[in-house]
Amino acid sequence: LDYLTALTPVKASQPGTDIGWTVAVRRPAREAYSDARHAIAMTLSIGLLSAIAAAAIAFLAARRISGDLSRIVDALRDVENGVPGAAIPSLDSSKETHILSQALQRVTSRLLQGRQDMEAQVRARTLELEAANRELDLQARSDPLTGLFNRRGLSDHLDPALALAARGERPLSIVVLDADHFKRVNDRYGHVVGDDVLRHLALTLRQRLRASDVAARVGGEEFVVLLPDTDIAGAEPLAQQLIEHVAAHPHPVCGPLTLSAGVATFRAGDDGQSLFRRADRALYAAKSAGRNRVRVAAPYDAG
Repeated sequence: LDYLTALTPVKASQPGTDIGWTVAVRRPAREAYSDARHAIAMTLSIGLLSAIAAAAIAFLAARRISGDLSRIVDALRDVENGVPGAAIPSLDSSKETHILSQALQRVTSRLLQGRQDMEAQVRARTLELEAANRELDLQARSDPLTGLFNRRGLSDHLDPALALAARGERPLSIVVLDADHFKRVNDRYGHVVGDDVLRHLALTLRQRLRASDVAARVGGEEFVVLLPDTDIAGAEPLAQQLIEHVAAHPHPVCGPLTLSAGVATFRAGDDGQSLFRRADRALYAAKSAGRNRVRVAAPYDAG
């Protein structure tokens, strides 16, 4: 058994009385160190508990921060995918996460606003482009002088009308009109007046035709009127009315104008070319008969 021994001399209370005694104290080492060991054990226990507590607090704090960061990541993913109402939440688990969430809110708000502005610009540019394309398409199908359809624009209306007529669902007629002695107008008054005459004739067609009818200038002083849902009994009087109206309303510069007209109606086996050929032959017949009149394609004309 280990002991701890301590020696200390006894001092004399008066000079000359020192007898040289020494006091010896001996105690087992286990008892001597028990308080120290207890203090060490307490210190270690407290330190261990403190470490465990600190670790637990750190774990909980890290878990909360990690959860907040996961929420931020999920919110950013929703914003990126364009989920309606997606936004960065305000977080207060720590000063850092609060600062981070506030900063991300500002950044995403600016990005979303920028994307909305860009989408609005794209929509506006798309509408402008569509309008420009429609205008270009209209210009490509229109006669720039008179504003009536040109050959291409007329064809766009003729093809579906022919398809309906071929199925026997609706009648279809065309009138080919030509300004009589138009070369004399150009030669005498010049092309500026000649152009104004053509615009004058185009205006007459627009005013005298139905909304469903299609008028086109197909070249020089020649016009074509497409008459859907109209048989020969309706097309011939209409052509006659147009001719009479033009003759009754002189042009302010060159005076009286006249038209010649040829009329043809769809019949089985017709296509656009055969229908126009029959109407053209009727037009030449009207000119040969003295102009300022209407002629109808002969029933036996093979086209």
